[in-house]
Amino acid sequence: MDIYSLSANLSLRNVQHEVVVRVQKMTMDGARDQGAALVKMLDTVVSNIDSMLGSKVDMLA
Repeated sequence: MDIYSLSANLSLRNVQHEVVVRVQKMTMDGARDQGAALVKMLDTVVSNIDSMLGSKVDMLA
């Protein structure tokens, strides 16, 4: 294998590695954002449920 081919293959592998790392980082960032949105949504639901507790009394029981 000559030096040019070796250098080209090494450079290609470095680029491929960088692409993989960046895609994984984008995936992790997206998952983190979705998790934060889910937590915010659940907090809203819990606060809505808590505010309704005890607001009505069943008089027929």
